[in-house]
Amino acid sequence: MPVTVTLYNDTPRRIQAGDFVASDSYIINLYTALPANATATTKTAAESGATQLSTANGYTQNTKALTNVSIATITTNDSTFTFDPVTWDASGGSIAASHALIYDDTKTNDPPVARIDFDGTVTAVNGTQFRITPDASGGFIRITNAA
Repeated sequence: MPVTVTLYNDTPRRIQAGDFVASDSYIINLYTALPANATATTKTAAESGATQLSTANGYTQNTKALTNVSIATITTNDSTFTFDPVTWDASGGSIAASHALIYDDTKTNDPPVARIDFDGTVTAVNGTQFRITPDASGGFIRITNAA
């Protein structure tokens, strides 16, 4: 199943300018609907028209922090953003989502970092894990600044 990661328009500038840093607290949420709004600069704007999963079955809204975040400059124009795999243990029912949103919970207005589209609904049934695993070879997000 293909997965598409879309950066918000302001993300490359924030990473390259050092505004998004590894020591910030990044949260990831799951959604059944998350409209694409690349110009959003706040979590509220990114979630306009979205449907976040309800707190249930092992998922709790707005609480899953990314761990071991690494933001690295590879060359003058290239950076990566990666983190450890993220899991939710489905308990008492299924966790089903079609999208995820990563945002910086440290900054004012929680600026969004990336929108993840799972290309359909992914379901973890009771007793299994809903898991998002970054690509180990190149970072979850690799940014090339052409300017």
